[in-house]
Amino acid sequence: MEKVTSAMSRRIECCLSSHTDANRRLARHVVGIGLGIGLSLILWVAAMARADAAPERIAPGDTVDVQVWQEPDLSGPLHVDQDGTISHVLLGRVAAAGKTCDELAAAMREQLEHSYLRAPRVVVTLRESARRTASVLGPVERPGAHPVRENMRVLDLLVAAGGLTPGAGSTAVLLHPTTASQAAPGVPDGSSPGAPAELDLQALLRGGDAASNPPVLPGDVLIVSRAATGAAAMAEGPMPRIRVVGEVARPGTYSLSQAPTILDAVLLAGGLTEYAAGNRARIVRGSGERRTETRVRLGDLMSGSADAQNVELKDGDLVVVPQSFF
Repeated sequence: MEKVTSAMSRRIECCLSSHTDANRRLARHVVGIGLGIGLSLILWVAAMARADAAPERIAPGDTVDVQVWQEPDLSGPLHVDQDGTISHVLLGRVAAAGKTCDELAAAMREQLEHSYLRAPRVVVTLRESARRTASVLGPVERPGAHPVRENMRVLDLLVAAGGLTPGAGSTAVLLHPTTASQAAPGVPDGSSPGAPAELDLQALLRGGDAASNPPVLPGDVLIVSRAATGAAAMAEGPMPRIRVVGEVARPGTYSLSQAPTILDAVLLAGGLTEYAAGNRARIVRGSGERRTETRVRLGDLMSGSADAQNVELKDGDLVVVPQSFF
């Protein structure tokens, strides 16, 4: 009897073990199906998103980067002229405007293959879009369009334009053009451009609040006024002369408006060079026993730090921007 019972127990355990293995295999199969469905769903959604996102088309004023594999002489950045073409060193004029980067690459690949190369590999990318620029007009060193970076403000745009020239006035106007395709939220299509923002450049260069240094958006236009001349200028009195030396774009002596600051002087000198040790800048005032030096954290000041002091300058001051050792 005991032998029979023992045999039955072993058969039951074997049965249970067999069912357990089957259940485990079934569970693994179900999980595998679930993962497969989930992955397929993710890939499908990603594909639909790519299909819905219309590729950006090249426009006049853009800069494209053309790379021909193993042909460095045929590669490099090319500007799209106003007639919509690029000028390639080997292909000559190539129509680019209205095409996507992939379409332009295919067109160039076909032309190169028919004329010069065997199975060329061409990749085209949009390096700089004219629709992501803001323009600066008036007395600045480099007027025209400049790329708009993330979190860019008016002071950054002035630096990108090379700073003010000696003929610059104390005010500027920031225009925010709004078109039907770029209407601001809540503004009907076809509405007039956004109201211009009048800026006090003196307050801006003194590091005032955010209102004096508003954000810059693609399509904005900054118009810098010109300094008063003739009788109006004489009524304001003589302009302080400040000398700027060291690691600035245009060292020299500059006549500034009344109550100038170190930021005024440095921007007028074209801003800091890439080798400048801005936070070790100093202002030298007077000579002999009356000579004083004031250290200024100019790098922090130009980056908008609230802790950096925009020191006011006096006639005859010398601003020294040393070179970084690293």
